Amino acid sequence: MDVILSVSRAASCTKIVVVWNGDTADLLKSGSNSPLKWPTLKGGTPIQVVVAGSNRLSNRFYPYESIETEAVFSIDDDIGMLTADEIEFAYQTWRLFPDRIVGFPSRRHFWANRTTAAAGFGGSVIGHNRWTYDSEWRNDISLILTGAAFYHSYYNHLYTNVMPASIREWVDRMMNCEDIAMNFLVSNITCAAPIKVTPRKKFKCPECSKPSPKLSADAMAHLKMRSRCIDYFAKVYGMMPLKTVEFRANPVLFRDNIPDKLKAFTMIGTL
Repeated sequence: MDVILSVSRAASCTKIVVVWNGDTADLLKSGSNSPLKWPTLKGGTPIQVVVAGSNRLSNRFYPYESIETEAVFSIDDDIGMLTADEIEFAYQTWRLFPDRIVGFPSRRHFWANRTTAAAGFGGSVIGHNRWTYDSEWRNDISLILTGAAFYHSYYNHLYTNVMPASIREWVDRMMNCEDIAMNFLVSNITCAAPIKVTPRKKFKCPECSKPSPKLSADAMAHLKMRSRCIDYFAKVYGMMPLKTVEFRANPVLFRDNIPDKLKAFTMIGTL
């Protein structure tokens, strides 16, 4: 509910579509016992719930009739830290680059030879002579995670009906990497990198600074799975479509020491 409210505050938001992958029993409950109390949004912005027939990650990229705009803001249900200004600025940036993925969390890929495979992940070899996923904060990026990103709604059709079926099957079987698959699809068509907007600190994991063997093990397993996805998708495409770039879009004057009333977006990069 917090995510719905945060997205609805963006000036250009016209509709909220909830893709429901969970238990429909919770969805069908009503009255005081219902865990789902949909908020009333300012301006009468409608909320439409689409109940998926099965729990598949690819459901988020299905070309639902409920999507009536060209722009789609894809957001996970746990990304509640974005301000209305940040979402609106990302949308205005997407309008300049409607063929790209424009969003917030960025990642990159790289080719891991024997040396980088051993050194890049705390001494644990994910694999050498293969494409690898990197989640470290760097200046260069090649992926924007669709947990918080804008893209053109036409890509939903391409993801569902044109992208190699083996990739969709892999995503749904592994329950991972649907965002990487979308980045492959878009970069393969545009021959261009995605666009990152606003500073990175919004997505810093506060728990990651605390030493935890389980967290470390889970993080390694996650990196290995994501690396397997990138390497497998590259094999399916027969080449590597992802493009690397050093670029970030920020609003004009947003860091300048001038009165906020002179800025179009004042709540960007804030915690």
